[in-house]
Amino acid sequence: MIKTLTCLLGAAALSATASAQVLVLGSGLGKDCYDAVVTRPAPTAVDERACTRAINSGTLDQRNLTATYINRGIIRMRMEKFDASLEDYAEAKELRPDLGAIYLNEGAALIGMGDPSAGKAALEKSLELDTQDPQIAHFNLGLANEMLDDAQAAYFSYRKALELEPDWELPQRELSRFSVNAAES
Repeated sequence: MIKTLTCLLGAAALSATASAQVLVLGSGLGKDCYDAVVTRPAPTAVDERACTRAINSGTLDQRNLTATYINRGIIRMRMEKFDASLEDYAEAKELRPDLGAIYLNEGAALIGMGDPSAGKAALEKSLELDTQDPQIAHFNLGLANEMLDDAQAAYFSYRKALELEPDWELPQRELSRFSVNAAES
């Protein structure tokens, strides 16, 4: 028997890419930027400016500067300033090219821009680097695979995301659109 997959409704959630913020230790401007990412799913220019002030302050160590670039990138991505978010992720990579969170968020931005192939490559790199949020990487891989018309890969990516985070509603919702059919060979 060969199993076939059918996606019932198409890629309805492509605008729902998931991102992963990076904790800034201590207090101050970098922490304000982090707090904006965590508490406001619809950030504003005020939040973006708080991150920019932190980056330009000259007071952040390399770890917190990297985190603040990532967090500003997330804010910009949520504001659909994808090019600017990619610039932030490039700055973060200059500082810490081994940090999986950078590639995870870069992948989400690329998917948001409509470049699923590049997004998929970035997400796979995030998994190679042991991102702290593999469930998010797998969910976004599901979105990229759907954009690339690979329903089977999308299904298995969403399943992996749900396996890693069993109570997460987004992969549950995406999986509900699929139908697995057994076909005779």
